[in-house]
Amino acid sequence: MLTLLLLVQAVVSTDRPADTTSSTGALVVEGRGSPTAEIPRLEPAAMVVDGVLDEPVWRQATRLTGFWQYQPVDSRRAEEDTDVLVWYAPDAIWFGIVAHDKLPSAIRATVADRDNIGNDDHVVIEIDTFHDRRRAFFFGVNPLGVQSDGVRSEGAGQVSSLIPGGVDENPDFTWQSKGRMTDQGYQVEIRIPFKSLRYPGTGPQTWGFNVQRVTKRTGYVDAWTDLRRANASVLGQEGAIGGLHDLRRGVAVEAQPFVTATADGARDEVTETFDRESVNPDAGLNLRLGFTSYALDATLNPDFSQVESDQGQVTVNERFALFFPEKRPFFLEGIELFGTPQTLVYTRRIVDPKAGAKFTGKFGQLGVAHLTAVDETGGDDAWFNITRLRRDFGRNSIAGVTFTNRDQGASHNRVLAGDFRYVWGLYYTQFQYGASFTGDAAGTRTAPIWQAEYDRTGRSWGFNYMVKGLGSGFDDQAGFVNSLRSNVAYAHAFNRFTLYGARGAWLENLTLFFGPERTWAYEHFGFRPGLEGDEQADATFQLRGGWSLQGHLERDFVTFEDSTYARYTVGAADGPVYRPPDDFSGLAWFGKLTTPTWRQFGANLQYRRGRVAIFQEAATGRAWQITGELDVRPVPTLRAALTATVLRIDRLGGSEFARSTIPRLNLQFQPRPELFFRAIGEYRSDHTAALIGPGRTPLYIGGSPQPETSFNGLRVDLLASFEPTPGTVAFLGYGSSLETDDEFNWSRLHRQSDGFFVKLAYQVRR
Repeated sequence: MLTLLLLVQAVVSTDRPADTTSSTGALVVEGRGSPTAEIPRLEPAAMVVDGVLDEPVWRQATRLTGFWQYQPVDSRRAEEDTDVLVWYAPDAIWFGIVAHDKLPSAIRATVADRDNIGNDDHVVIEIDTFHDRRRAFFFGVNPLGVQSDGVRSEGAGQVSSLIPGGVDENPDFTWQSKGRMTDQGYQVEIRIPFKSLRYPGTGPQTWGFNVQRVTKRTGYVDAWTDLRRANASVLGQEGAIGGLHDLRRGVAVEAQPFVTATADGARDEVTETFDRESVNPDAGLNLRLGFTSYALDATLNPDFSQVESDQGQVTVNERFALFFPEKRPFFLEGIELFGTPQTLVYTRRIVDPKAGAKFTGKFGQLGVAHLTAVDETGGDDAWFNITRLRRDFGRNSIAGVTFTNRDQGASHNRVLAGDFRYVWGLYYTQFQYGASFTGDAAGTRTAPIWQAEYDRTGRSWGFNYMVKGLGSGFDDQAGFVNSLRSNVAYAHAFNRFTLYGARGAWLENLTLFFGPERTWAYEHFGFRPGLEGDEQADATFQLRGGWSLQGHLERDFVTFEDSTYARYTVGAADGPVYRPPDDFSGLAWFGKLTTPTWRQFGANLQYRRGRVAIFQEAATGRAWQITGELDVRPVPTLRAALTATVLRIDRLGGSEFARSTIPRLNLQFQPRPELFFRAIGEYRSDHTAALIGPGRTPLYIGGSPQPETSFNGLRVDLLASFEPTPGTVAFLGYGSSLETDDEFNWSRLHRQSDGFFVKLAYQVRR
């Protein structure tokens, strides 16, 4: 019996190390078993955030240690040691990061722009202030103290992946950090004011907490708690920090007045002269009141010049709108509270608002978010009202209801939907059901939207099975749901198997991903082969040293519906109606090689080949595409990213249907974290042949012939930015669009349009 008790005690001691104290008397806590670490409240003399942890107060801080590897293989002790020191003053929480490294000379660090440290070594602190295991503020730093921040959330808009949950880097908070390289690795000092956080009430606090460390040369991700891949929630495995009390936060009052000026020019196509309009000045104001657990935001004549140029994408042979993330500051506060399983709220649908107001907060287990905005459209103004209520239940589960409304003149569009997500162990299930109610000149109509999802996130075996649908006439004018067309239903059954190599093996992780997906006409859901779909298989090899190799094979099919081509005629405007001769079915494959992120450069190359559907002609084609990216960092203050995409689509008869070539150079110089210079040049050469049917007969659409189209142009964007703190900025920018009459004919480039802009903003924060 005594032997059995000793064995039990040994097992308990192994699974959950006891808290210890250092030689200075400070608490030392290892992360295994998701512990709660008590942190001290200290009121030292003046502190300076300088990256040097030499003040006496750091010897009293709680030390978090004993990190575990999470990627590419979990449940192993981290190969590099990391210590995080933490304490708090009445007005802020302080962290000291001591990241040891066996090869200090191989550490990746640049003087990067905010939220642009993904190619550097970095550490991310996650603070779940409501301790609800559903969302957390995160604060990331590279070895030089360059910042990245935002919100990690689970249970809304989540895509099944090896890392459950989603990260939004667009929200920016006010905090201080400074880092430095050492002969043993690097150290970073961080101060986060309580005014930059939201948390429940004013009493004693216990916050969910975790730290992740990324080492770029190896691709390893370590965490303070022993995160397991076999779990449906990352935040559900967090530890905690306790002992927080008597926090001095008050009401955060922020006012950001700003002025802008633009001067746009364009070429007159008749006279061939280049005319520039007069300088167009403007001004506006953003206001925010941040309380302990909720915030009020308002904006008047908002300026959204901070929206960066969108990444170039291939658009030939595309049928649906492309999704771009929200980056506009007014919309970012509490944006995670608007998240739904399908994207019923997409604030970029509010294109040119005159004014707006927003309320976001959390009260116990209830999350509340409401947005009102008036959008200038050129005709009648459009009024948006968007409300989302979300309630937590259980350990990680949620239920919510969403209502969106857009009114413009006599027209309206309303969407009402409910959803819930239930999480247990390795599994979660998620449901959503709602409807749109639309009234306009075409009449009134109602259509449903629904989704059901079942997911298993196991260590070696996982799956995601989903069905969702949009009834005929569904319309969400405040959301983004055109990943599904109206009057369709969709389903997929994705499966994953993962194999793990032994420590030190050349193959660290092999992930196999496979399964079918189908899209049906809504009324035929499940009873016919489907309008389109595929079967796909994917293998990713994660190799030691940060190398990655991916191979992919898929069979696609498309049913070309006669109704889609009802306006097509053959040979002439009054010729016979075009009937697609055959449906599409074909194989395609791609391979991708990714190098490690070496200290001065990294690269990836992808090649794709196979049959594709030519949707404009309802025909089958052959395509190949090469995409490559090279990131160069010759010195810490200079970065260059060169990307290139070359695509060609041929008809089966051998003639060319379309080609697209897009080289893009992004050059950045950042002498200091707050001072930033950027130059982007993107050349685009697109060509699409005249549409033809069988026998090379011309196709007409709506009585008009469809001739070949070509575009050859260069877009240049220049930006100088000074941003000492979030909200206080000076932008000077210039953009120019040039066109030429032939591919890569640089000598005949002519400027078609351009524009200068200046923005000055100052944020007052009390």
